[in-house]
Amino acid sequence: MVGREAGQSLVGLSRAVESLGVELTDAQLAQLDELASLLQEWNSRLNLTSITERVEIERKHLADSLAPAAHGWRALSGRQPHSLLDVGSGAGFPALPLAIAFPDVRVTAMEKSRKKAEFIELAAAHLGLDVRVLRSRAETEGQRPIWRETFDLVLARAVAYLPTLAEYCLPLTRVGGHFIAMKSESLEEEMNDGIAAVEHLGGRLQEPIAYEIPGLTGTRWLLVVEKVARTPKEYPRLPGVPKKRPLTG
Repeated sequence: MVGREAGQSLVGLSRAVESLGVELTDAQLAQLDELASLLQEWNSRLNLTSITERVEIERKHLADSLAPAAHGWRALSGRQPHSLLDVGSGAGFPALPLAIAFPDVRVTAMEKSRKKAEFIELAAAHLGLDVRVLRSRAETEGQRPIWRETFDLVLARAVAYLPTLAEYCLPLTRVGGHFIAMKSESLEEEMNDGIAAVEHLGGRLQEPIAYEIPGLTGTRWLLVVEKVARTPKEYPRLPGVPKKRPLTG
């Protein structure tokens, strides 16, 4: 394995995961460890992520990716989703760690970057994961009947500001499902700016959920939106428009 001597303990990663109340088998921890090795190996060729140190990969990519499932999927009132879409997945986070931890959840990763989408496919095949990869944009897929309002859970991790992010994600979330934005900064201003967009697109903003990852400074947040009504058919708008002209109150 790259970056870790054979037989080195996984205690640090295990503790970080346990702090979230997520239970993994030794085999699943080994898969996460192998994923970290793959990321380090391919990152040296493809520049997939700026996070390169092994310990930071384990904390910021692997453990943090499991936060939506913390404490028995508390963010979803204890209901594990049947299907999950990771919008703007990057190199596969949180999609790949969640697919490892919950193999019975149908995981889809959406990533417009060719090299990153190809890495997700490579890593999933190497680890034996059933992960579907869409090399596309949310604005495009949100208007396609095959994906529109079909996913139980739509996730986005450090992708965009809430008014824009809501337009990316809520058209893909089924009524009765949830959209979760994973954030690492203060939320009050972002929530105030985004609540009108969330409601206009069929969502209802819930109380944000705070969590911490051992070894990382600061509080991190799950910004949870319940999908309570269908999204108006004109959304999402054309690619690039939600970012250039975000919905406002």
